[in-house]
Amino acid sequence: MALCILLLKKRVHYLPVITAVFIIASFFISYGVSVGHGHVEADFPYISHTAVKAPERCIFAQLINIGAFLLAANVYVRYLQQTEMFKEHVHPFVDCCAKDRRLMIASLVIGWLSALGLSMVANFQTIEMRPPHYVGAGMAFGLGLVYCWIQTSISLRHPPIDCVTVLQLLNSIILSICLVTFGVSKTIFKVKEGRGEGTKHDELRPVYLVSTISEWLTAAAVVLFLLTFYPSFSKITITGPRIVLQRSRPYSTANGNTHTTSMSNNGTLTV
Repeated sequence: MALCILLLKKRVHYLPVITAVFIIASFFISYGVSVGHGHVEADFPYISHTAVKAPERCIFAQLINIGAFLLAANVYVRYLQQTEMFKEHVHPFVDCCAKDRRLMIASLVIGWLSALGLSMVANFQTIEMRPPHYVGAGMAFGLGLVYCWIQTSISLRHPPIDCVTVLQLLNSIILSICLVTFGVSKTIFKVKEGRGEGTKHDELRPVYLVSTISEWLTAAAVVLFLLTFYPSFSKITITGPRIVLQRSRPYSTANGNTHTTSMSNNGTLTV
């Protein structure tokens, strides 16, 4: 862990790559284990259905919790990077204003909530705990979409428009289409299945596959958006966190009483 932290301090651009690869790999590991045990069909089940039974649900929860932490770390580093960029005016076109600050704070909060939702999806299985699972899915996908659009809008507000901004815009558009497709197709599937008009194995197979495939694409689009941070993260280094050590030194007064003086490593004395 310490080695990873030291590496990332000067190679922060590895963080979004590691996060994207880790989360997507986690999906496929859970999928492979669940298919291998015969718990789900091989042709595109819902992501959540690959983590209902043991042992895959334990593996999925552990891996996705780590992935959610990495996702939150990306959101925080992005916030710090944008704050410093606007504060120092490192780009001649950058002009920080109140709206930019509000957007950055909003993206930080929304990004963290999206990461929390991802963790909830992993810890509350869809069959056993539907309400918190669906809340988490809404946070992960819905707020993830909002986060992507906020980041895209910040990039669009500060020209010149480079290829990274274009990729962010395309990713956000694709993510929006996939999420709407997923929501509509899953609703249609559930309604028709509830009416007894078929199952995922016969008449409702096409709409079921549209629903599951669009869910996988939605998850991939949210995660792959992080890769657009690679160029900007390659220009920064992390110098913190910094710890101040309080050192205590006893001393005696003229009347014989003993007192303690605390001194931080920056030389500040506190009696």
